[in-house]
Amino acid sequence: MTLLHEQPTAEPLTPEQQLEQDILLVLQSALDHHHKGELDDAQALYQAILEARPNHTDVQYNLGVLHVQRKQPVEALPYLEAALGGAPDNGQFWVAYINALIDAEQIPAAWLALEMGQQRGLSGPAVNGLITRMAYDGAALPTTAVAPAVVPSVVVDSAETTETADAGSDDGKRAVIDTRRPSPQEINRFNALFNKGHLSQAIKLARELTERFPAHGLAWRSLGIALHRAGHYVEAIEPLRTAISLGSDDAEARNALADLLRLTSNHAAAEVECRTLLELNPSYSEGHRVLGLVLAARGRHREAIASCRRAVALTPEHPESHGTLGVVLLDLGASQEASPSFRRALELEPKNSLTRSNLLFCLAHDPDVDTEQIYAEHRKFARIHEAPMRATWPKHTNNRTPGRRLQVGIVSGDLFRHAVSSYLMPVMEPLAKDGSLTLHVYYNHVVEDDYTQRFRSHADQWNMIAGMTDEQFATKVRADKIDILIDMTGHTGRNRLQTFARKPAPIQVSWIGYPATTGLDAMDYYLSDRFFTPFGDIERQFSEKLVHLAAIGPFQPEKTAPPVNILPAMHNGYITFGSFNRLNKLRADVIAVWAKLLRELPTSRMVLGSMSGEEGDETLINWFVQEGISRDRLSFRPRSTLPVYLQQHFQVDICLDTFPYTGSTTVLNSLWMGVPTLTIAGQTMASRAAAAWLSHTGLEDFVAADTDEFVAKGVALASNIPALAALRTGLRERCRASAVFQPDVVAASLSQALHLMWQRWREGLAPAAFSADDSQTTGSDLAHTA
Repeated sequence: MTLLHEQPTAEPLTPEQQLEQDILLVLQSALDHHHKGELDDAQALYQAILEARPNHTDVQYNLGVLHVQRKQPVEALPYLEAALGGAPDNGQFWVAYINALIDAEQIPAAWLALEMGQQRGLSGPAVNGLITRMAYDGAALPTTAVAPAVVPSVVVDSAETTETADAGSDDGKRAVIDTRRPSPQEINRFNALFNKGHLSQAIKLARELTERFPAHGLAWRSLGIALHRAGHYVEAIEPLRTAISLGSDDAEARNALADLLRLTSNHAAAEVECRTLLELNPSYSEGHRVLGLVLAARGRHREAIASCRRAVALTPEHPESHGTLGVVLLDLGASQEASPSFRRALELEPKNSLTRSNLLFCLAHDPDVDTEQIYAEHRKFARIHEAPMRATWPKHTNNRTPGRRLQVGIVSGDLFRHAVSSYLMPVMEPLAKDGSLTLHVYYNHVVEDDYTQRFRSHADQWNMIAGMTDEQFATKVRADKIDILIDMTGHTGRNRLQTFARKPAPIQVSWIGYPATTGLDAMDYYLSDRFFTPFGDIERQFSEKLVHLAAIGPFQPEKTAPPVNILPAMHNGYITFGSFNRLNKLRADVIAVWAKLLRELPTSRMVLGSMSGEEGDETLINWFVQEGISRDRLSFRPRSTLPVYLQQHFQVDICLDTFPYTGSTTVLNSLWMGVPTLTIAGQTMASRAAAAWLSHTGLEDFVAADTDEFVAKGVALASNIPALAALRTGLRERCRASAVFQPDVVAASLSQALHLMWQRWREGLAPAAFSADDSQTTGSDLAHTA
């Protein structure tokens, strides 16, 4: 008999093959026990496998994980190290090992292991989590409680129908929908108050309407838009949401809600509202305009510009459409494109002070605008927005008694985690302890965080002014009997220069927030230091009198900052340049200079941080490619949390600065991480920030006079690896020795400056430039004659 299919005879396994099969069976059993939490059984089986196969990396890894689960991280380390020895490119092994080091409270070793893992390609969200754990010494991150949203007591489907609806009560009864509504006369009265700008009365009436007609959408809509117009942004959100849920879903209400969500930094929800609005009304210009702002805030600049251009196309005679396009273009770094948008907005609305401030900020970013034109444009601001009010300036009658406490007002819209706050916060505590000063803080924003709470705790008087008109704010300053009013914003967002133009305080001072003059005659002084604005030619760029502090402001390094690592070039064998500047500072001419340096050093590479993702910006990449720098020499790091951003410096030897608007906070963060910045010192304050910080720390060798010297210095510095390595190791001590990193020193010089200003006013003397920096002055020789 013949078989159709003969079955092959199974060949016997070799002893080695049999052992492998047995190990697989034992490993599967060990994993089953492990997943069930039967750790003793799992450990015994893992150990049995290692007796047969001592270098089994998966088993070594699993034993390490098991010990971590048992709260035995120290015992886990040898197993995880052995696993990495066998598979050094396994990212999962690196993450487990670093986590175990953190659990074992070996934080310095964890930082070093992270750097080693990154050299092996370790990246991604898990790395960011590790950095955050290490930054907080392995502790769980704190969370803050969020108050529940206020929900109106009556919410129904519609007030425009007489149908019945389920009442939702336990007994299942049905209730008739409330159809009461405001009378036409009441609505007309609200509209009249709103349109005439009598907002407090309009809000009061709208509240009464919501109480009397809680199921009527128009009542809630009226309250929402009145609160929005008055600047009560957080309070306005729920009334508008309620109005929309009750059927008052017109374009203006939904657009106002979207804008409020944007202003309160709820950008994802704001985008949803904008998209919904534009689905219902695709030609609603304001919807496209607000969407552009939202997308810009989310880092989607190309989409933002397209949305703003659509708004301009729909309403070409609407000044806000042009102004918003300018803001978004400037945020992207296209300052020369932004300027015409601001100028067109001013043609349509010449007396819009915020648009003119945006234009001035834009000019500071433009390399083709000289110092004389910048100054002239700032003085034009004063002619248009200040001169009409000079006749109404009050005659100040502040108490001139010598030795009394000075009433000092601080005005800012940036009292949250913001660059300005990083300089103001360190001096607030010593100033709060200064018995000669009473601190009144005026906060012109609605966003609050842990920084806001700290500012509030140091203020003698805390005032929220976001909803006040300029006249109301000026009246309050006079009522508070402020002696010295300090502007922390200049011509940046959320400024109150229109209040300062009314001269509500006898002495007014600009500080930190804006690297140029305000242009106002009402602003008496500008606080700076000898490196930012040395006495001499630069004084002609300011309408204010310059006052030198020990440093223009103190910098408090992040307490959670990683340690400084060794110079990357020591193990890479090549120099890595870096930049963590905002995208709006990166332009084609800046990249051309950087590329020239990179061409001079063919093995060098470049890391660019603060990006929207790890793929980088296509325009930016093209600029490099056009200058002969291939994409594979560039690495991109996304914008992230502060600890992650600081750890990105582990991969950089020297930072390269932008021009003419140089880095500032980024330069200080880099210095603290052991990384010097190569910069060009310009002729304006905005172009001298990096040079000033470097000079404060004795690093003048990194300051170039022009682009040619920038390249030459870069080549020379990159060619001396031992010097760079030594500098990196000692840079934190160098920083600590500088006044910039000593808040008490800066606070003392600021207090001295305020008292000298007051003494001059009390004696009837005009403002004059002087130094309150002890390193520049001796005895009573404080005055400077320009």
